[in-house]
Amino acid sequence: MQTIHFDEQQFWQQFSHGVVRTDMGRLHYVSGGHGPTVLLLPGWPQSWYAWRYMMPALANSGKRVIALDLPGMGDSDHPTKGYDSTTIALTLRWVIQSLAPEEKEGIEIIAHDVGAWMGYALAADHPDCVKKLVLIDAAIPGLSALPSGELTDEQVTRTWHFAFNRLTDLPEILLKDREEPFLRWLFSSKAEMGWMIDEKALAEYVRVNRLPGALRSALSYYKNAFSKQDIAINKLRAEQTLPMPVCAIGAQYGVSDLLYNTLSPLCADLRGDVIQGAGHYLPEESPQQLAAVLTDFLSSR
Repeated sequence: MQTIHFDEQQFWQQFSHGVVRTDMGRLHYVSGGHGPTVLLLPGWPQSWYAWRYMMPALANSGKRVIALDLPGMGDSDHPTKGYDSTTIALTLRWVIQSLAPEEKEGIEIIAHDVGAWMGYALAADHPDCVKKLVLIDAAIPGLSALPSGELTDEQVTRTWHFAFNRLTDLPEILLKDREEPFLRWLFSSKAEMGWMIDEKALAEYVRVNRLPGALRSALSYYKNAFSKQDIAINKLRAEQTLPMPVCAIGAQYGVSDLLYNTLSPLCADLRGDVIQGAGHYLPEESPQQLAAVLTDFLSSR
């Protein structure tokens, strides 16, 4: 059984809040540590807080850690447009240039879920910004093979929201003022070790998803990612090989080796791992196992 203690008082002695201004408004982040920069990108429906277990381990290994709330998520601003992968990749490039201008060879990126979609777009569009890339438990729209035909109950649980989140207005209508029971169900259904997402974490995710415009903004990632335009762009990206070292990490009860298989023909240097016994929310469910894989990859040449 995975056990880890989050000491909030000690955490805030090491980390602090920050804001960077971009064309998509003010983006919130939490940072700490010293050394080469590693940028953490969370997924939906979470925020920087999903990395709370991982951040001290990365900082203590000699990294400057920045956990970013993507545009429209967490405590970042919620613009009404700009959630296509090309625009978000440009925004992330600006963030890197603003927060780590001295790192001319790029920085390390660790990204989960929707963050992994954007991490891939950043690495493909602006490889000069990315020194190493880690993508965690995600199916990349237009590239990963999604289940079709008669779906098992497990497949439905993993993928039903891909269609739901793309609907116009209905998700916001159904989820408004019901964020808490919805997120509780989502985490308990997709997590294998749901106790790692405790009541305090649930309350934090409910808070950020109740902010004005938050649901519409976050779900815009799905609407754009599965649009004909973004699917076509990802297929064009896949025609070029990612030049940086890439690590694809799946969860046994998440995408497993799907992400590795997706990236295999697209990378010059690809490594991979499947974290056993865990569900989709790897940074929270299996932080110790994940930290071991990350430390090994980031320290390798």
